[in-house]
Amino acid sequence: MELKKMNGIAVLLTAALLCSCSTKSDKPKITQNSPVPQNVLTASQDSKQTQQTVKNEEYTPLNYDEQKAVWISYIDLAGMLDDSESAFRENISKAFENVSDLGCNTVYVHVRAFGDAYYVSQYFAPSKYIPAEDGTLRYDPLKIMTDEAHKYGLSFHAWLNPLRCDTQVYMEKMQGTQIYEWYSQPGKYPEYVSKPDNSDYYWLNPAYPEVRKLIADGAAELAENYDIDGVHIDDYFYPTTEKSFDMQAFTAAQTADDLSQWRMDNCSEMVHDIYEAVKSVDKRLLFGVSPQGNMDNNYTQMYADVKKWCSEEGYLDYIAPQIYFGYENSVCPFSETLKNWENIVICKNVKLVCGLGVYKLEREDEFINDMGIIARQIGDTEADENCSGFALYSYQSLFTKTDERFLEERKEISAQLK
Repeated sequence: MELKKMNGIAVLLTAALLCSCSTKSDKPKITQNSPVPQNVLTASQDSKQTQQTVKNEEYTPLNYDEQKAVWISYIDLAGMLDDSESAFRENISKAFENVSDLGCNTVYVHVRAFGDAYYVSQYFAPSKYIPAEDGTLRYDPLKIMTDEAHKYGLSFHAWLNPLRCDTQVYMEKMQGTQIYEWYSQPGKYPEYVSKPDNSDYYWLNPAYPEVRKLIADGAAELAENYDIDGVHIDDYFYPTTEKSFDMQAFTAAQTADDLSQWRMDNCSEMVHDIYEAVKSVDKRLLFGVSPQGNMDNNYTQMYADVKKWCSEEGYLDYIAPQIYFGYENSVCPFSETLKNWENIVICKNVKLVCGLGVYKLEREDEFINDMGIIARQIGDTEADENCSGFALYSYQSLFTKTDERFLEERKEISAQLK
């Protein structure tokens, strides 16, 4: 995502997050004994689902026919995390209350952004943003987040960046993990972890089955150990179009003769493996991908074969393209772009969720000049029978802006939802 490429500013958001929350509502939290909210997909609604082997038998996933989602990024979380478990619980609970009060029912929350973990993991090192001592977490943020989200009736999708790792400084702190072994022994594991030219960040290479297995195992670990409702990845597939990034791996793949197709096949294998890993734990859990809204970019820059994933079984439950464009955009006008995505979602088991860019309200003229444009776009998705919801990027843009313009925009969004 465009805005998610920001780094290093996360710790500055704490004060903004704590002071910008909406007025506390009198709406009661949902408890274990509360009735299931309307339009919820549960096991009882699908006799096939009730016959599945479920490894996390104590939890029934909470998902909605129509997703009304908000992305909560690692940048947002860094401003909420605290040395105190109780303080973090209060901060994240307030965030979920804000999302619920707005009229939304789902959150995509970052739990792995840089080859790290916001939870207890046997595969990944703790995130640099999490309070820890000698690599041991002081508390488990993900356990707290799922508990608090469900109190407000929010479906919780664990958001991963499966391939992106970190800078050299933080890669050196991942000792004891598989990623560190690959990173520290490039002679033994050539290009398992690669760094594009003119970039400080390392990336996992999906060309290798061992890499794809690690990513899939990490998704299964989340599904089995935590009360999540889905797994979600975004548009960070290949970080570069440079041939040098993975030339050794490509050369070794003797059956491949087209670099672009080979890379797309690698990503498709990875997406399929994550899907299968999640479903192996509980077929009621959802798996979704949020690719770039510009269809061509997925093929020419990211090597993401979105048409394949939306037309064949075994890849997705939903796709949430980032249609962060205005109605008058010269390259990807909103209505036309949404229609293009509708046309490729032909697999009956894949739903379309429209990603909307709230952050554009302070970045582009059409969004700045057209008051209520996000609310209007939400209305368009709700009126479109081919859409199964929307997702708003991001929490920061929705709730940490205190100027009159953003307050009015949020008011119009809430009015549209309610």
